[in-house]
Amino acid sequence: MASPILNRRRLLKRLWSLLAGVAATLFLTYFYLWYTESKTLPVKWRRLPPNYYSWFRKELALPQNNPDLPPPQGRHGKYVLYDQHVQLLGWGNAMQDMIMNAHLSYMAERTFVMYNYTWDVGVGDYSKWGDSIIPAQIPISVYAKGPIAGGPYPADKYRPPAVSVPFFRSICPHPVMLNVDDIKHEIGEPSALTIMTHFANRLKSIDDGCVEFQYNTGQVLDFYIMGDGKRMADLWPPLLESPILTEWQWSDTITSALETNYRIVHPGAGIRDSQRAELPGLLALHVRRGDFEGHCTHLAKWKSAYNAFNTREGFPDQFTPPQNGEWGEASPEGLAFYGKHCFPSIQDIVEKARQVRSDAQRQGRNLDRIYVLTNGKSDWFAELKAALNELGGWKSIHSSRELKLTREQKYIAQAIDMLIATRADTFVGNAWSSLTSNVNMLRVVQHHHPQTSRFW
Repeated sequence: MASPILNRRRLLKRLWSLLAGVAATLFLTYFYLWYTESKTLPVKWRRLPPNYYSWFRKELALPQNNPDLPPPQGRHGKYVLYDQHVQLLGWGNAMQDMIMNAHLSYMAERTFVMYNYTWDVGVGDYSKWGDSIIPAQIPISVYAKGPIAGGPYPADKYRPPAVSVPFFRSICPHPVMLNVDDIKHEIGEPSALTIMTHFANRLKSIDDGCVEFQYNTGQVLDFYIMGDGKRMADLWPPLLESPILTEWQWSDTITSALETNYRIVHPGAGIRDSQRAELPGLLALHVRRGDFEGHCTHLAKWKSAYNAFNTREGFPDQFTPPQNGEWGEASPEGLAFYGKHCFPSIQDIVEKARQVRSDAQRQGRNLDRIYVLTNGKSDWFAELKAALNELGGWKSIHSSRELKLTREQKYIAQAIDMLIATRADTFVGNAWSSLTSNVNMLRVVQHHHPQTSRFW
């Protein structure tokens, strides 16, 4: 007769065998369901983009998000949230709008409530761009460091550091709501600085610590103003001295992409000494393809001027678009003009590169490398590269399409291109592009000579 201990061991062995069998069955069932479901899903859904949760958590954990801090921080501070910031637009437009909002906060002596680059709201973590799945929102700290992303202001231009939206919501359950369009109607269509000053004075006149610009009421400086060089002109001097720009830094996620890809971009790009150091001899070309051709035709119909900072005096290649033809209709001369300067052909690009290199040589600079910021397809770039090589004298010619990026970097690739263009010896950009405008603005802040910023 078996002992009680032996019987117990046999029982436990059978029990473990049964549990192992059940576990194996459940695992195989789960794997089968996952596998068959994944095979029926579109390929684009099988691996979703990053959700950037770790960046969200780091922003929430910033020390300034503390209600118990003494004034001018904590629950007794003065804050302003821009809930009407741009959405469904590219990073160039969003960055432009965010810089203006952060600078307005600085002018008004209120703490900036930093927010995400937002493609879409109310859709969860992901949205769509055409047939592609993309992050619906990306934290600003994925892109940048400095005052715009919660970093410190310089001592001589001090403001409390920016806080997160959740912190603002927690201490400001009933903020004073402002309608951007209503305030703009009070002053008509003055210059950009007049508009910003009017809004800053309105914010200063409010005693309440919590102010929010109401969702969907427009931008303080909309695209009509951004496209009017005369109206923008008086804002540039104070903006270029604003700590929002003078303290601007790209995030480690951005700079590490350049360091990883230095063999493609420039030998000096792998050096960690400064993200503002010039890359001597590098010619950066911003060439938009794809749907931008239709956009250029639209610009021709309305005889649109250059975007924002591209209109600043001192840059070469300032052209006056043809004004003939009916408003809203593109004349043959207009289409030809915008085609050459907004959507240049390979022949146009090669000729511009030849001209810019020749100009640089007369100024004592030797351009011997090319990096093309582009959304163009690989076969198009191969054709462009072959044509550029016919000029001779280039040590390397590469493009955005060749960068090796992490999952997190893939969705901020435009900003990586901007860092490269900002550090380039010479930059040729698209004068109607907000991305080009932002690059040129940072180049001036970082003391590149205006003559090294060119347009098609």
